[in-house]
Amino acid sequence: MRALVTFVLCVALASQLSGCATADSRPLVDSTASKTFTLQKIEGGGKSQAELDAENEKQIEDRLQEVLNFCLPRLSGYEKASVDQAKRAYWLSMSGLVAGSVVAPALTAANATANATYIAAFSGWGGATNFAGQALRTSGLSGSTIAETRNGIIKNVREAIGIASDGTKTFEERRGALMRARSECIIYEIAVPSIPSSD
Repeated sequence: MRALVTFVLCVALASQLSGCATADSRPLVDSTASKTFTLQKIEGGGKSQAELDAENEKQIEDRLQEVLNFCLPRLSGYEKASVDQAKRAYWLSMSGLVAGSVVAPALTAANATANATYIAAFSGWGGATNFAGQALRTSGLSGSTIAETRNGIIKNVREAIGIASDGTKTFEERRGALMRARSECIIYEIAVPSIPSSD
């Protein structure tokens, strides 16, 4: 019985510590993020207004596609990061719940004197995971912070893309909206907390 309890405790401890300390697998900030984003209105050149409008529209549409291609992998990738962090925090809490409210009382009922060490260990694990879960939430590593940040940025990107794709808006309004959308995706890489890599 003691060997089984020791084994279970060691496996639980090892899996929880490795899950929380796993280095963040997010890529570094993409090198294209620091490149200047420009979009100049085409004017004159002996072309009719209809030709200029068509060229400017094509220019906006091309840049819109570029912004979407730039933003989509970042926002999708961080959704996974949010889910992964939330799962780790959940399982950390659940292991503490089971250790403190199921295993420790069962060991106490079986033989409190003989199982005193294990009772203390499982009860300690239950309390420590509560503290660790709170620390994860406070530091923004529980998954909810990434989700909140991501949702805020998606809202801003959605609004900007709405303006950029609205043909009734002026070229300047649409250009500004595209730049705001791209900026939001760059800021996202800076705004989301992570556990630094030990490499």
